[in-house]
Amino acid sequence: MITNFSKKRNRDFFNNDLLFKTVGIIFIIVIIILIISDFRIYQKKRQLNAEIKTYKEQIREIENRGQTLKNEIVNSNNIDYLEKLGYEQFDQTRPGETEYMFIDSTKETEVAPIKKDNRWLNWFNNFSSWLKSIF
Repeated sequence: MITNFSKKRNRDFFNNDLLFKTVGIIFIIVIIILIISDFRIYQKKRQLNAEIKTYKEQIREIENRGQTLKNEIVNSNNIDYLEKLGYEQFDQTRPGETEYMFIDSTKETEVAPIKKDNRWLNWFNNFSSWLKSIF
């Protein structure tokens, strides 16, 4: 029997089904890449907006400080202003004035804990308190 090579075979590599699936997969991959890049852009935008906000706050603080410095320069020759600064900032009094201090007795003074230099003892105390908290 002699083989007949003249038969028409389905050599269409890009048949409709395979072509449709390939284009669909490429389309989905492109969409996923675009979504990921959009998310990165959104994160960068949020970060930059936060930086802008902090810079605006810093500018506002610097402008306020500049305004107070201008006011201090203008009032540097004013005796009343200098006296006010002496009272507020340097706790100065006039000769013959008596200074009274009011102590709030409702506040309790906190005693700072004593720091121990022995690290092993600190570790053992922490470990024993951890065991007590478990049981």
